[in-house]
Amino acid sequence: MISFELTEEQEIARSTVREFAGQVLRPLARQADVDGRIDDETLDQLWSLGIVQSMIDQDGDEPEQSAILGALLLEELGWADAAFGVALASPLGFVRAVKEQGSAAQKEALLPQFAGDRYQAAAIALTEPGLIANGIDALSTRAEADPAGYRLSGAKIQVPLGGRCSHFLVIAEHDGKPDAFIVPRDAPGVTVDDGDRQVGLAGVASVTVRFDNVVLGHEARLGENRGCDVQRIVDAARVGASSILVGVCRGVYDHSVEYTKERHVHGSALARKQSVAFRLVDMFVETEASRWMCWRAATEIDKGEPATRSASLAQSYTRQQATWITDEGVQLMGGHGFMRANPVELWFRNARTLSMLEGVASV
Repeated sequence: MISFELTEEQEIARSTVREFAGQVLRPLARQADVDGRIDDETLDQLWSLGIVQSMIDQDGDEPEQSAILGALLLEELGWADAAFGVALASPLGFVRAVKEQGSAAQKEALLPQFAGDRYQAAAIALTEPGLIANGIDALSTRAEADPAGYRLSGAKIQVPLGGRCSHFLVIAEHDGKPDAFIVPRDAPGVTVDDGDRQVGLAGVASVTVRFDNVVLGHEARLGENRGCDVQRIVDAARVGASSILVGVCRGVYDHSVEYTKERHVHGSALARKQSVAFRLVDMFVETEASRWMCWRAATEIDKGEPATRSASLAQSYTRQQATWITDEGVQLMGGHGFMRANPVELWFRNARTLSMLEGVASV
């Protein structure tokens, strides 16, 4: 059963991240967008929240309530700026996959690298050049048998903070089905190219990663001999990205309410115009609905239940509503909505970009 009440621990965690997002991150969002990068100090401050480390510290292979907590906290980071949410959710997805589905040797070798006080980048590499209907259907990146273990070939695009990553979790076809492989950034045959600058999420500096006959040992396969459930990785990623988008929607709504209350047209506040008030109500309702869909999918992930349907629905619905809500935000600002001095144009670009990506974030 899904509870509509948060636990005391969840409330405290959400309040802490909300305060940090408002006081520290949101004022830095515009500069990160202009610079095309998030500076090291800010990334370390983001890391100091301890979200990734808390997952590592959890006992057992299935961290209790970690997905629903991740959804809560990523919404707060998305409210500040989607790029900050992706910057944290990218290594979080890598750590979750290793924690839940890695072998004992993989967990022992990798997880301590993410338990420190300094930001550590890693990413799930899923999206490929060209158009595909589903993130793990018709993969062109392939892992073939090799005397040493596997030989990996292909390319992945839009990998967040790829130039900083120590490892990639590469989703590739293996024996006719999707599989996941842990690939060090410095492995021979791995090339990181600066990607074309995206319309939004400039701060995470997404790149293209190419794998030219990269030779991997048997220990590189996530879960080693038993393999892994790639769909579970994708489900968690969809919920993570959707939760960030919920935060963006909430940010647009909050800003729109404040602006329309202060903006006076023909002698009265814009918010008092019936057509504007109805649009604000619709924005609020759709943001709430998107949140509940994310929470349902996250709850199923935490329970170990099949979450593909719920995660896909949350992704589809939230993408649609985030595109509409951010566009409404721009329209409600009038000509000001297209000016860089107004944050809604940044939120519009970020929502558009994140809605097109797959696998870049995770709860």
